[in-house]
Amino acid sequence: MILGSTAVRARTWLLALLLCLAAPAAAAQATVDTSGFAATPPWKIGVSAGYLSNSWVVFALQYIKYEASLHPEVGEIIVTDAGFDANKQVADIEDLLSQGIDLLIFWAVDNESVQPALDRAASQGVPIVSVGEPSPLPQVTSQASIDQYALGHLVAEHLATDMNGQGGVVAMLPLPGTYAATAQLEALNDVLAANPGMQLLSVEYGQWSRSESKRITENLLLRYPRIDGVFSPSGQMSLGIAEAFDEAGRLDEVTFSPGDEYNGWLKWVAEHGQGGAVTFPTRAGQVAMQLAVAILKGEPVPANEPVASEYVSPADNANWVELDRPDDWWATELPEDWKPAP
Repeated sequence: MILGSTAVRARTWLLALLLCLAAPAAAAQATVDTSGFAATPPWKIGVSAGYLSNSWVVFALQYIKYEASLHPEVGEIIVTDAGFDANKQVADIEDLLSQGIDLLIFWAVDNESVQPALDRAASQGVPIVSVGEPSPLPQVTSQASIDQYALGHLVAEHLATDMNGQGGVVAMLPLPGTYAATAQLEALNDVLAANPGMQLLSVEYGQWSRSESKRITENLLLRYPRIDGVFSPSGQMSLGIAEAFDEAGRLDEVTFSPGDEYNGWLKWVAEHGQGGAVTFPTRAGQVAMQLAVAILKGEPVPANEPVASEYVSPADNANWVELDRPDDWWATELPEDWKPAP
């Protein structure tokens, strides 16, 4: 990310932070006594990735490794990739435990399926840090979480403003039944309730996929003679939606919500001057490692450390988009040497 106006970014970050803190305030204020987890360095930290095929996860992992490099106490990081296979993730965590890790960082394929492995980690006195979505699992010591309700609310509010509170909207959510999908839909419904001139035409699930979102939108365009707005917090899905509208010759009729800081979407915003972004910060990985270091030092940590989303207006988009980078890239403040290979 190219640093832009400090004042503008500070204001938007503050607004996002206040909204992000509102919902999980009780959890955020709770602290955990980690004195029993203090360990003698060098530390061995295990990272159980539910999947590494998604570019957001790749950037979050780089943040984990970068933050670890700032702490000489971290001697080794072992990373496993479950490839969306819940059974493999259980086996991965068990393997990490057998290698004598001092702490486990994870993001789950499925929270319910991973519980037995986390039970085993907890029984062995291994602290656990989750990253990304808030985890409901009691075994988790602390979490670096992104509040999908707060994110969705910011996205929906800006869409409502850009639509002047009027018109029919379709929603493109990620995987059905996931926390991200349910929280984003709840946020959208709350904003629509405050804007009675807006109607929700259809709720769809694009599975974080550009191609799937395009396919679904092509069908929606056949079903609805007019669609005034699109709610899609994912930049990858938003790109597919925009392609479908463009190929149908209907791009001029629709207002797009902010997506996220996926570079392909930021390029689209740069070209079309609408939408903007509400960030899904990859630096959650860095926050997770900061929590891990504090835990292994025996310092008190919050039970939940929210990683606030930030609104990026189309006018400020130039400070985020990297036109010379590939679409499958994320705006980031990682040092250049720590950015993933394109």
